[in-house]
Amino acid sequence: MLEVLGISAFDERIYRAVLASPGITAQELVARSGESSGRIQSSLTRLQAKGLINRLWGRSPRWTATSPGAAIRTLVRGLQGELDRITDTADELETAFRAVGQDPDDIGQFEVLAGPEVLARWYRQVQQEAKDEVLTFDRPPYVLDYRNPVQSDRLRDGVRYRTIYAPEAFQHEGALDQLDTMLQVGEEARVLPGLPFKMLLADQRVAIMPLHLHLHQPVSRSVLIRGSTMVVALVELFERMWREAVPMYPQAAPPATPPVSGPEPVGDLAPEEDGERMDLELEDRRLLALLAAGLKDDAIARQFGTSPRSLRRRLRHLFDELNAETRFQAGVQARRRGLV
Repeated sequence: MLEVLGISAFDERIYRAVLASPGITAQELVARSGESSGRIQSSLTRLQAKGLINRLWGRSPRWTATSPGAAIRTLVRGLQGELDRITDTADELETAFRAVGQDPDDIGQFEVLAGPEVLARWYRQVQQEAKDEVLTFDRPPYVLDYRNPVQSDRLRDGVRYRTIYAPEAFQHEGALDQLDTMLQVGEEARVLPGLPFKMLLADQRVAIMPLHLHLHQPVSRSVLIRGSTMVVALVELFERMWREAVPMYPQAAPPATPPVSGPEPVGDLAPEEDGERMDLELEDRRLLALLAAGLKDDAIARQFGTSPRSLRRRLRHLFDELNAETRFQAGVQARRRGLV
């Protein structure tokens, strides 16, 4: 537990023995541990240098622990200072690196990444280094898991996330709930069938994409692209597909209490010119978005935690509300009325 502070497992064991028996002698520690006198004495010397124990002088020197909370906090502050100095050194080295014209953003760089551990590490690192925005094409297969372990923290840091999901991304049980969690903390998400590949792109500067993509085979090799015209082209492709994709909405928050009196609101709540405005539950909007994206009934039912039969009854009611006979007609009506 204390190894991160430079205290070995053996020294921690001796420290805990001293902590449990104030005034213990080195000879008593030798007898209890079965270790040599020299090894015990060296351990006590190291623990004293760390400020964890004190020596009590007398006929036979005895040892007692200092306040653990104060001593360990002092060691932690010292470690934090060392880390700060390392960070300062890294900044100095980065400045020297760029001063000799080795900025990857200027020269362009391609690097092949092989193996799931390497891919996962770079996937996290590119997001952690993002300052403004992360753009993603999200579709199977996944390197380790379909969940993004970095995204929620980066969203809270103020990094914007825009994600275009392929319908196949919602084949996993719980995927829609996971998406809703991200939507609640700020992700902007849309769904589009036929995504050509997977991609993660940060700050319009660096991208990761697979070299080969097979739906039922794991991603084994990807390419890391920095500072090239290909990154510019990928950004343009994303923006075009973003405009075509269907928005996904988070679950509704509890409605606010309406005012007791006052004029009726106007503007967005006024009837549409091309027909009566239709108010849908937000869950129905999500359902329409998944339909428009091309998900099959079984996949949608799995995400909503219902049976395909119950889902079809709900769809029939929704189609009646939209005056539609088919999925295509429902999608057209939903788009016309601004529901998706």
